Amino acid sequence: MMFWIKNALIDLAITAVIAIFYFNGATWGWWIIVIYTPLMVLLKVFALSGIANAVQRKADDVPVWFYHLLFGANVVLLMLSNLLLLAAGWAAIWVLSTIAESRRPRSSSKA
Repeated sequence: MMFWIKNALIDLAITAVIAIFYFNGATWGWWIIVIYTPLMVLLKVFALSGIANAVQRKADDVPVWFYHLLFGANVVLLMLSNLLLLAAGWAAIWVLSTIAESRRPRSSSKA
């Protein structure tokens, strides 16, 4: 499990920032969330566009369930924080990630 956690460090970090904001309302956390969320939405849209087909994505071996867990936590925490637009952004990131994962060819060499 530990070998793939390093590949998900940014996702873990942003979830931690969202949790910190939810629990103590840190202003610096709000700024990180407000800047990072639209950038991630744009990156996910770009990843699904035809332009991104030229860019090869490296497999990171992070289980899909882990991303579902993080993205779901982000949506719930943002909704509880009454940041509904940002929660909608994370819901979009979640949906776009699911679409991208469904388009990815499955590797039969993993056991």
